[in-house]
Amino acid sequence: MAALRALRSLRGVAARALRPGGRLPVQPSRGARQWQPDAEWAEQFGGAVMYPTKETAHWKPPPWNDVDPPKDTMVTNLTLNFGPQHPAAHGVLRLVMELSGEMVRKCDPHIGLLHRGTEKLIEYKTYLQALPYFDRLDYVSMMCNEQAYSLAVEKLLNIQPPPRAQWIRVLFGEITRLLNHIMAVTTHALDIGAMTPFFWMFEEREKVREGG
Repeated sequence: MAALRALRSLRGVAARALRPGGRLPVQPSRGARQWQPDAEWAEQFGGAVMYPTKETAHWKPPPWNDVDPPKDTMVTNLTLNFGPQHPAAHGVLRLVMELSGEMVRKCDPHIGLLHRGTEKLIEYKTYLQALPYFDRLDYVSMMCNEQAYSLAVEKLLNIQPPPRAQWIRVLFGEITRLLNHIMAVTTHALDIGAMTPFFWMFEEREKVREGG
């Protein structure tokens, strides 16, 4: 109550403002001016803002829904490495191919990824000791590799094996050819997604090896 009596005793502008229904006079203080941006001022920043020069003084921003013209595209061929880590290369071949779409325009083969230095290793071996090294050149056609090496040695020494040895060579060469074809066809089928024939034919391949 004492506070209300104190407020009622006030005089002047403050007293009139605190009374019920009282209002303060709204007048600009100290001569300050109030400014709001107009539409003309706001349009200056509607598009890209650039430092005005002779070239950009009359530049008009494009409409908001404008479509940029298509750019000139330069088509180049794709250089692709096929192998030696590719699943279809099996670590024995690398091809540096230049592709134009799906067309191979250029192919640079890199061979020798299975080079084992056989020529250097057999420099200090006898002819019989060097024979097993040629099994590793193609682990699927090992008998054919041995036969090729043996024929070279026999021609060098001007000797000829007996007919029985020649028949055995032909027999094992044909068995090796069957094993090689089974491996080639089934691994190709495996590469294109046919997994079951690979195991079927490998079982037959083991039978041929056991018979040999």
